[in-house]
Amino acid sequence: MKKAVIINLSPRKTGTSMMLANRCQTFLSSRDYQAEILHLYPNLKNLNPLLVAINDAQTIIMVGPCYIDTYPADTVYFLEELEKNQDVLHGQGLYGIIQGGMPYVHTHESGLNMLELFAGDYDLSYKGGFVIGMGAMLNGQPLDKLLNGKKVEHGFGLFLENVAKQEISPPNLYHHAQLRMPGLVYYLMAKMMNRRIDKQRREKGIGDQAKSPYENL
Repeated sequence: MKKAVIINLSPRKTGTSMMLANRCQTFLSSRDYQAEILHLYPNLKNLNPLLVAINDAQTIIMVGPCYIDTYPADTVYFLEELEKNQDVLHGQGLYGIIQGGMPYVHTHESGLNMLELFAGDYDLSYKGGFVIGMGAMLNGQPLDKLLNGKKVEHGFGLFLENVAKQEISPPNLYHHAQLRMPGLVYYLMAKMMNRRIDKQRREKGIGDQAKSPYENL
């Protein structure tokens, strides 16, 4: 029986990333896979369970949210630890799933690019991924709740078929499913998001006039 490990890169064990991880597990289990979900965050201080599962698997799927254009920062730490334990990497197929708040895919896609670059430097076979815009709005609800839900559901289904067959999943699957909006709407959404971030920074005393912590290094 083929083995797959699905790694939840989100700090939460609920929400959209977890819903997607469960979807992967259910689908692959129906295709004669032994599919296991493991969580990065409880294992940050002891990555042995993840390393053992990766070593045993033929397929690795990393699922997580988009935090400022890529996966959460601890994902980089995790990849650095994999670099130190390269003996567990032996040509496994690597897939990525990333979901974020904005409707377009180009910013979220950076997370997949990071996985592809990592796989290219080490003994992994990057086989593609899937981007879901506005995933944060779902908060764990099914994909068909999105405005472009039918397209996303269809594209994600094709992605899972590729994973089950251990085939390359092309980016056109999620590009085709992207919610199409006028450029002005994207601009206004970005302005609104930037204002919210600036407000949160000011409330925490993090402003443009704050002294850089790197000045004395």
